[in-house]
Amino acid sequence: MPTSTQFESLTTSDDVSYSYFDSGEVPGNTYTTLVFVHGMGFNGGVFRKLFPLATARRLRIVSLYRRDYNPTTSFRDADLASLASGTVEGQENFLRSQAVDIATFLVTFAREQHIPPAQGASGGIALLGWSLGSLHTHAVVAYLDALPSSILSDLGKYLHTMVSHDVGAVNIGIPNPPIYNIDLWFEPDVEKRFNLFYEWATAYYLHKNVTSGNIDDLEFNKFSNQTHSMHELSSEELAELMSAKTFGASDTLLLYIQPDVFKTMARRAIFNTALAEKFLPSLRVRYMCGGASPGLVVWALHELRKCLADPKPIYGPDAERARDVKFNFQTGGNHFVFWDEPEVALDHYIATINL
Repeated sequence: MPTSTQFESLTTSDDVSYSYFDSGEVPGNTYTTLVFVHGMGFNGGVFRKLFPLATARRLRIVSLYRRDYNPTTSFRDADLASLASGTVEGQENFLRSQAVDIATFLVTFAREQHIPPAQGASGGIALLGWSLGSLHTHAVVAYLDALPSSILSDLGKYLHTMVSHDVGAVNIGIPNPPIYNIDLWFEPDVEKRFNLFYEWATAYYLHKNVTSGNIDDLEFNKFSNQTHSMHELSSEELAELMSAKTFGASDTLLLYIQPDVFKTMARRAIFNTALAEKFLPSLRVRYMCGGASPGLVVWALHELRKCLADPKPIYGPDAERARDVKFNFQTGGNHFVFWDEPEVALDHYIATINL
C-alpha cells in the first residue's frame, strides 16, 4: 500500500460508519474523486493496485467498504429483516436506506475533505460500482428523492457520473439467459459455493466478439486457459481481501431480491423522466464491461442498450429514456482487470467517465 493511502472511517448517522481507503488529496486541488463500491465477497481493498496510480492522473481514489464488510458497521437485525422479508416494500426500503447511507457518505466526505466541485465530467465525484456494487450505485440514483434536502443539494454540486462496471443482468431487472449455468448458486455449503464463485469470477472468458450484441458470440460458462486473477496470493493474503461469511449472508440475500424490485430500481434510475428532470438532471450514467469478463455481464449491457431504444417491454409502459446513458465495451480485461492490469483499468474508467 502506498504510504499516502490512508484507511479511514466516516460516520454517516448515529449508528453507522463506513471504512474506506483514500489515496489522498492531489496537489493543486484540481482533481476528480473516484469512489469505488466493491462487489460480492470481496472488500474495498481489492482496488488497492489503483491507489498509487491516482495522483499522476490527477485523481483521488476512495474505496468504500460496504455494510457487513468489517470494519464498516454491520447490518442491524431490522435491516436484514427488510431484505429477507420477501416483500416488495421491505426490499425497496432496504435499497432506499442503502442509497441514503452512501449518498450521505459522498456528501460528508466532500464537505470534510473540501474536494473540488464538479465541472462537467471533471472535478467532483464519479461513483463507480463494480459487479454487485453496481446494485448500490444504481440505488443512489434511483432513490435521490429519498435524500434529505441538505444532502441532495450538496450531492448535486459534486456527483457528475455514475459508472457500472460488469453489472449483473438481474441487478438491472433483466432476466438471466437460459445459456447461463446457475448451478453454483445452488450449492448448499457456503464455503464450497464461495470457492466456485471465486473460480467463476476470477476467470478469463474467450469470446468470439464482445461488441456484436449476438449472444452466440459470448462465452458464459467455460473458462479460458489463462491463469485466473489473484491466484498468486496466499490464503492469508486472499483472506485480507474477502469475506466468505458476508458472501453467504447479506450478499446472498441481495441476490434473492424480487425481480420486480430490481426492475423498479433500474426504471427509477434511468427510465423515469419525472425523477430525472427533478433530481440531478445533469447526472451522467455510464456502463462498461471487460472483453474477457463472464459473458453474462457483457450480454447484460447489450440487452440494456437495446432497452434505451424501447424500454417498455422490460421496464413497463411508462418507461422512457430519461438520462444521459452510454456504454463502453472493452476488448480486453477480465472481471478483475483492476488487479491484473491496474493501469489499463484506470485508463478504461477514465475513458468511460469521459464518454
